[in-house]
Amino acid sequence: MRKILLLLTSVMMVLGMAACGGGGGEEKQDTNTPEAAVAGYLDAFKAVDQAKINEYVAEDDMMYSEDTEEDISEAQIVFGNITYEIKSVNTDTEGVAIVTTDITNIDMTAVMQSLMTAAMTESGDIEAMDEEKSMEMLKQAIEDNKDNTITKTVDIELTQVEDKWKVKSTDELVTVLSGGIAPTF
Repeated sequence: MRKILLLLTSVMMVLGMAACGGGGGEEKQDTNTPEAAVAGYLDAFKAVDQAKINEYVAEDDMMYSEDTEEDISEAQIVFGNITYEIKSVNTDTEGVAIVTTDITNIDMTAVMQSLMTAAMTESGDIEAMDEEKSMEMLKQAIEDNKDNTITKTVDIELTQVEDKWKVKSTDELVTVLSGGIAPTF
């Protein structure tokens, strides 16, 4: 039982790695429009590129992190399947914009159910399962559920900061990006 809890904890850590992971990004996308800022943010989130995410959020945003050197390969298996479609952009004169976006990712609730089933049946010795085996099982559960997606329409709020549009990360947005499971940061 303790091993199952450790497995679930490691999965939640993978989901939360987007706030800590990243790699260097050298290209600068145009953030002069709300639509471009949302596209850049979502592309950076999909790539788990923390340096790029930082370009699209304010320093006080929950997704901003000084740590841009984390290994992100595990997080990419969760976030690499994100797709999106920007539906509309509404901008007011006060420097606030709402970008309505359909976001799709693998349904992580289904992945977690598959993962739990696999963990329970894994050779009857859950205590012997190591982190490498747990990640292998997670990858397999994601692969088994790659066609089981969820799409949610999200109103993404942006504000202008020094002539650049910055995304306001919300719990709802991060939960949708995480396939329906709210990561803990």
